[in-house]
Amino acid sequence: MTRSDDQHLADLFETAEKLEILVAKGKLNFLDDFECEWAIERALLNIGEFCTHLSSGFKINYPNINWKEIVGMRTQLAHAYHLIDSNIVWNAASVSVPILVKALKQTS
Repeated sequence: MTRSDDQHLADLFETAEKLEILVAKGKLNFLDDFECEWAIERALLNIGEFCTHLSSGFKINYPNINWKEIVGMRTQLAHAYHLIDSNIVWNAASVSVPILVKALKQTS
């Protein structure tokens, strides 16, 4: 069954809300608690996965979003996990995802 862009966006927004709860616990918690670290990484991986399934027609309406970078983060988390930089992950979770959500909600 093929899912629509709206369904993938709903998944993205739901995951971003959960990610926001984890980020609110702070960077020290992220660095000190492997469960929090893994949960944040998983949320970012899922957000990247949702973005891979958005149609090209949808993505073209958001030229300011770096889709390649989002998918690249997902690929790194899934396949090059031994190269993960905690600071990059934290920045993606605490800065980049909120910017992404804001951009997507402005016109969706």
